[in-house]
Amino acid sequence: MRVFEEEQAFRQWWLLLILSTTLIGTGIAFFRDLSEFPVTNWKYLSFIPLFFIAGMFWITRLHTRIDKAGISTKFEPYGIFKRSYKWNDISKVYVRKYKPLMEYGGWGIRGFNKAKAYNVSGNMGIQIITKDGERFLIGTKKPSEAEKVIKRYHEKTD
Repeated sequence: MRVFEEEQAFRQWWLLLILSTTLIGTGIAFFRDLSEFPVTNWKYLSFIPLFFIAGMFWITRLHTRIDKAGISTKFEPYGIFKRSYKWNDISKVYVRKYKPLMEYGGWGIRGFNKAKAYNVSGNMGIQIITKDGERFLIGTKKPSEAEKVIKRYHEKTD
């Protein structure tokens, strides 16, 4: 295998349950007048941000690519959340099991100081440690495939 590519999305059942329950509850309040007062502006204003947040979770994708140039990842459609590491800049890289809540505070665009992560779900990731000490983890649902490609290219640069 010469190239590893993976696309992930936020599709956990519990996240979909929270978002849909919130949207349905707000939608009911939006379309039904629960009191004797007419529909007020707060109902309109509360529905719009919830719909926007749910939509953003639905369209967000984590793309990962490992090839002869290095390792790159990005959250789409957000152009500012992308990372790229050339093999010569990487000190260590390996696939590992991690604790998303304990180590990074959950899933998404996470991390503090020099330890950061892009992850969507699960507890397996590609750990990158650069020569200047930066630690970056990319979540993966295909750990064995990623490991094969990492070994192919990283061993050549050692």
